[in-house]
Amino acid sequence: MPTAPTTAVDELLALPLFADVDKKLLEAVRKEAAITAGTFEWAPGTARRPGFVTFRTLAAGEVAISQGDLGNEFVIVLQGRIEAIAARAGREPHRHRTYGPGEWFGEVSAHSHHPALASYRALENSAIATFDARLFSKLYAEDDEWKQRIDEGYRDNLGLHLRSSLLCRDLDDQALAVLQQQAELITVEDGDVLAKAGDPADKVWLVRAGAIACRVRGERGERDLAFYKGNATFGEHTVSTDDRSWPADYVALMRSSLVQLPRAAFERLDVGARQSLARAANRLIGKAEADAAKSGDPADVGGRALLDELLVMVEHESVKGGRALVIDRNSCVRCNMCVESCVAVHDDGVPRLSKVGTPVITDEVLVTACYHCETPQCMLSCDYAAIRRDPQGRIRFEYDNCVGCAGCIDGCPYGVIRLVEPLPPAQPKSFFQSLPLIGRLFASAPPPPPAAQLDADGKPVKARSAGVGAKLTPVAGKTIKCDLCAGLPFEACVYNCPTTAIRRREPQSLFDRGRRG
Repeated sequence: MPTAPTTAVDELLALPLFADVDKKLLEAVRKEAAITAGTFEWAPGTARRPGFVTFRTLAAGEVAISQGDLGNEFVIVLQGRIEAIAARAGREPHRHRTYGPGEWFGEVSAHSHHPALASYRALENSAIATFDARLFSKLYAEDDEWKQRIDEGYRDNLGLHLRSSLLCRDLDDQALAVLQQQAELITVEDGDVLAKAGDPADKVWLVRAGAIACRVRGERGERDLAFYKGNATFGEHTVSTDDRSWPADYVALMRSSLVQLPRAAFERLDVGARQSLARAANRLIGKAEADAAKSGDPADVGGRALLDELLVMVEHESVKGGRALVIDRNSCVRCNMCVESCVAVHDDGVPRLSKVGTPVITDEVLVTACYHCETPQCMLSCDYAAIRRDPQGRIRFEYDNCVGCAGCIDGCPYGVIRLVEPLPPAQPKSFFQSLPLIGRLFASAPPPPPAAQLDADGKPVKARSAGVGAKLTPVAGKTIKCDLCAGLPFEACVYNCPTTAIRRREPQSLFDRGRRG
């Protein structure tokens, strides 16, 4: 049962966290609690909304927040004890710490809407107050006392945040403690330049909240090559290469909070940890480990060259990205080899290609396949650091970070990103089922779909996908799109077309040719 509103608010605001906080902000907290409790008097004609402060009681063993939840609540413990436990793939769960009265957690999710970093379970009967991210952000932006205390508390939880990042996730507790000790918290305003092209590079940045643009100057003036939002890292080349300079300008697009990790801290780690970091950094910046293996040193790659290559590829349009996949309907014989080839080169068996597209004046169709745009709106729309650009100009997903929110689908102006439900794992075949030709005689009936794929009448629900504007409830699976057959020397659909009906073209050339005809 929730605590009585007045008593609970008094108890909450008496905590040291709220000492000397601006009185108007404290009154805002009281107002939100009253809205939640239903005691706030609304002005006539005012649209009502839920309150941003909620009080809860938890029984011993009850979970307040589960790891991976997409909530954005900031939680303050009023009574009892709450334990944070982070699950780790292939390893024992990490028992992060226990929170007592007056302590808090969830500031990472409240800042950037990142999935919960751990599960928070009551060790005894407990009481908590939860703040919606909007109220948390208002307090953080408008009161220096509050901001300073939140940042001090965040430093104690930084190890948990680093543990969830794609760069540091494989580091052990000792290595994370070294980075946590050396980390510095930075807040920048809209337009501030964090790093300039050519300046010495001696740090890696982790974005807590906000957005940073990677900006270069080329033949066409200033251009943004990449965007980094909450929980993304940039500057990884400083820990995987000997390059000590920034390859571009990094500019804040709004008020942003970041964690600055000095290169010197990474150099203090043992050899195993440094090699693990180099592998993660090489993958994040899109450099295959095979390239580094040529010298036998996983850290031996050219950092500055990576972004230089990216700029050349995109600036001069020598990469397939930025061009459309086109099917000539006069040449196409409907053999479906393009789709079958796409299926064959992807381990999950899900095609990234759909022959549905937009007809133009000519007898050609613009296929709904990723353009790998020069300024990717999908990347800017992603709040989970799940979309990056590699040096070959490809826009690719980091599926460990993708939560299936469909933000990139709404951001893509071309409708080329789909959200698909995962296929059930394939059942192992018996010896007789694996025999050619006669194996089908021994095939067993397909298993019934899981309960989540049955409708209200118990009938199977067909696997679904969504394009731009489509909404699925509940959202399941993750997003897919054309990846230009990353890792292959060719695009499978183009390479395997027997009539060369499908190929990459500049979209403008299609309309130009139509006008000339």
